Amino acid sequence: MAPKTRHGAQNSKKLKFQEKLASKGITTDALLKKLKTLHQQLAELDQLEDGGSVDTNSLSTARSELISMSLLLHKDRGVKAYTACCLADILRLYAPKAPYTDRELRDIFQFFFRQLSAGLKGPEEPYFNEYFHLLESLATVKSVVLVCDLPSSEADELLHEIFKDLFTIVKRDISKKVEMYMANILAALIDESNSLPNDALEILMAQFVEKNAVCRSSTFSHVVVHCRAAYRPTIIPLSRTSLQCCG
Repeated sequence: MAPKTRHGAQNSKKLKFQEKLASKGITTDALLKKLKTLHQQLAELDQLEDGGSVDTNSLSTARSELISMSLLLHKDRGVKAYTACCLADILRLYAPKAPYTDRELRDIFQFFFRQLSAGLKGPEEPYFNEYFHLLESLATVKSVVLVCDLPSSEADELLHEIFKDLFTIVKRDISKKVEMYMANILAALIDESNSLPNDALEILMAQFVEKNAVCRSSTFSHVVVHCRAAYRPTIIPLSRTSLQCCG
């Protein structure tokens, strides 16, 4: 299943922002200002009131600039947070297709979940709103299912990382909405995957049996429900244990 599209069918809207982001010698403050402007304009393209569509040709410059290693590996957290938001917006606007190669998609999703793992802690944390935007986009647009279309070895590696990161984050003091979005991401990946790699499945099962696991009923029961059909022989005994723990 491809990610959800939000394209309209009639009037085509264009992105005004056409500036370079990976310019040599650009200061962090100047780069942050550009990224904030780009993020705002991309968000506005999602709020078309007349049912119009987006001219994806106008996104070409931003699309290519945002995957520059000078942004993905930037030392400033704000630059990376806004870059992640903009990339999530690009995937949303191009849905159901992705304008990147398999290798670029792998790098993008690794980048996404590293940002969430490092920064999604609490509303008082710097750039929490940007991390939340990224999480919400992955959960609602379901661009995350593109991971399942990657070559099997790369998809398996990413699925392992995603399960590990999300089950680490869920043990923090997070809101129910954050918890729900993470559960939706896991459920979408479980639904879309022909089979979960062993490493990801082991992480899932470990949450059900480890004595010190943080049991959150809404998250765990939601994930268990989506696991039952695909992994019935393995998951059902463990799901009963997890639901007893959460109940």
